[in-house]
Amino acid sequence: MRFRKPMILVFACIAFVMYLSMRLYSTEEVTTSVISTQHASNIMQVYLKDQSNTLVPLSIPVSEEESEEDKLKLMFAYLSGKQTLEGFYPLFQKECFLNDVKMEDGVACLYFDASLKNYKKEDELRVLEAITWGATQFSSVEKVELYLNEQRMKEMPLGQTPIPEILNRDIGINHFETATDSLHDSFSLTVFSTKKIGSREYLVPKSRRCRLDKQDVASQVAVILEDISVSSGLSSKLHTDRIEIKNMNMKDGLLKVELNDHILASDASVKQNAYDTFVLSLASIPMIERVEIRVGKQIIHPTKEESTSVSLVEMTYNEVEF
Repeated sequence: MRFRKPMILVFACIAFVMYLSMRLYSTEEVTTSVISTQHASNIMQVYLKDQSNTLVPLSIPVSEEESEEDKLKLMFAYLSGKQTLEGFYPLFQKECFLNDVKMEDGVACLYFDASLKNYKKEDELRVLEAITWGATQFSSVEKVELYLNEQRMKEMPLGQTPIPEILNRDIGINHFETATDSLHDSFSLTVFSTKKIGSREYLVPKSRRCRLDKQDVASQVAVILEDISVSSGLSSKLHTDRIEIKNMNMKDGLLKVELNDHILASDASVKQNAYDTFVLSLASIPMIERVEIRVGKQIIHPTKEESTSVSLVEMTYNEVEF
């Protein structure tokens, strides 16, 4: 009897150590990819809020026969809440009417009436980002111009957020930097992380300002792998995998990267979350059109496709099933 209490303590300690081992040292990774290079022409992205007010790009099916103008009007149906997706929230409290769209020389001119003001003041930057990123997803659109009652807008109507003369994805997304002193000598670099919303994992972009040579691809790739600090509960940061670049070169838009084996799981399969966040983040570097990733002599394929490289302009992700 006198040994019962010490033995109970021993077994309790062993059980606690085993629990910690499972929690802290588990290496299991989600291996289901949430990116695809198929059916890209049948997909359109809309940017909606999640419960923590993070903008999440959601890929919805559309007809190939729909014009870009019609797709933009459909986008505003989602932004206004006329079309809904479970777990996500519109940017406008009441319907915002996109009265007209004019496409010319790479510029999408969007015309609104007073219904553009149907958002909360605290959502103003999110509204501007969602409109800009949504409109510039089309290859024919290089920049966006916004018009309110036929007058070109220089600022948003509620909080007077300035609208850049050249409005494109350089404004960033999900960063909410208010300081303007660094804007003239920096540029926006967007990094993806995974975030669990409901029962699904989503890829979510977040931008930050970088003081780098915009032509220095190697430095930008290094910044991406440093795991830029993210807010709003984004998870699966790259540094937890200690993924490092062993070799890299770029020619004619094709970036070839050799990584260490920390991007591989214990069974030598790719850690899909790490792969997806890395590849999508590379898409924010304009000079990169295709990516080939290797570990040693092994080429890491994006999904089940057999091509040695993946086209960044053809990728879709966060596809919504109806």
